[in-house]
Amino acid sequence: MELNKSLPNQLKLFNFAKKEISLSGLYQICDFPKISEIASNKRDNIKVDLSFYLKNNKTPCVDGIIELDIVLECQKCLDDLSIALKVNFNLVFVKHDQQSEEPDSHYEIYVIEEDELATHDLISDEILLSIPMVPAHDYDCIKDINKQEIVEEKSENPFAILKKLK
Repeated sequence: MELNKSLPNQLKLFNFAKKEISLSGLYQICDFPKISEIASNKRDNIKVDLSFYLKNNKTPCVDGIIELDIVLECQKCLDDLSIALKVNFNLVFVKHDQQSEEPDSHYEIYVIEEDELATHDLISDEILLSIPMVPAHDYDCIKDINKQEIVEEKSENPFAILKKLK
């Protein structure tokens, strides 16, 4: 097993799988435009580990782990929401529908056009798939906001002046 400290821009899927290459890399969230758009902690790190291998001596596969802490906007209260993500994935790469062989159920199928794949695309896709559709706090953050609004309303009653005139 060969271990590289940085990831290349392009993943040569069949070559890497044939040689059983393992790659590790460290990025920042700002290196990925699609992730950077939704995250407020753009300078935080993303740790990536990829292990390539061949399935049945012909189909390239990768087992990967992506770790990051991402700060998103809570869709209920609009405050920051920190989520620790550890994305584990097992991908099998197939070209269109040429390979009729059914992969094991623990593999996700990744359809590719070429024998190469942009590293950033793979990492971005896996992170985006793991982010909750509607990021929100575990607790009822709306209830807390409503309590704050009620307290504010009581202290600023616009009819208090009428009481004094009476």
